[in-house]
This record gives sequence, structure tokens and C-alpha cells, in this order.
Amino acid sequence: MARAPRTDADKQTQKRSNEHLCNREELTPVYQSQNFKPPKTLTAEERVVWKWLTKVFRETVNCRVSDADVHLMELYCRAKVETDRADEELKNDPRPYIIVTLGKDKDGEDRTTAKPNPNIKRRHDNALICIKLFDQLGLSPLARARAGLQAANAKDDEEIFRKLMERSDE
Repeated sequence: MARAPRTDADKQTQKRSNEHLCNREELTPVYQSQNFKPPKTLTAEERVVWKWLTKVFRETVNCRVSDADVHLMELYCRAKVETDRADEELKNDPRPYIIVTLGKDKDGEDRTTAKPNPNIKRRHDNALICIKLFDQLGLSPLARARAGLQAANAKDDEEIFRKLMERSDE
């Protein structure tokens, strides 16, 4: 037996109107300070990624990140550097499987086995972390779309799509 739908629900709160979209844009915090100081624990390679990441924030996300996001940024830098290291090692040895010596058998011959190249898994795992943190920090295309048009491109002054959504056909 199916449950009857609720008829007393306030439909005004459930409707996604232009007013709702405007309110969401106005309620999104905008942080004025973007002086992200790199943590002292970052290596030289990680600081290069840090500088790139803060430059991206200044140019595209319209101050949507705060000092609370520094730990996510630090984790992203570490994961990105590890992904790059694993990628470099895969360029030197691109084999999907490596031969590992297990020792000698009872006849004195070498015993070997094939194991997956650990750099493939290392690159894959760190790349997934990078993608997830990139999304969490609002830098993926989907995250920018969720944040709204203004946050997606901070340098664009004209809001073409917002004007289209706010028009009336009267």
C-alpha cells in the first residue's frame, strides 16, 4: 500500500524560483582576504603547486575560499606531487606487471611471480584524491556550476544567463 502524498506542504519553499536563485547568490559568503600563506610543512615541489592553486583561486572563484580551506589545499598539493612522482616513475617503467623474485625452490631454481606495478595504483589513488579535493575546493566544472555563474568566472562582468533566467515573457 503506497503512502498518500502530502498536500499541506508549503509549495513556495519547494519551488526554485528566480528569487530563490538570487537569494542563494547573495547568501554565499565572499571573502575579501586571499593572502593564503603556505604551511611550513610543504616541500619545494608542493609549494610550486600551492602557488599555482592560489593563483587559480584569485582568478576564478571570486574569493569563495577562506582560511578554513587551507588544510584541503595542503592535502591537494601533497596528492598532486605524489601523482606526478608516480607518473614519472611510470614513464621510466611502464610495464603493467613487474616480476618479483620469491627465492629459490627445492631444486635451486629461482621462483618468481608477476605483481601489478605499484606505481599504477599509486598514481590512480592520488589522482582520485586530487579530483575529490579539486571538487571540494570548487574548482571542477560541476562545482563551479553549483556555485553559480558569478563564482564560475569572476572576471566576467556581464551575467548573460542570469538575465535570461530573470526575464519575463510578458
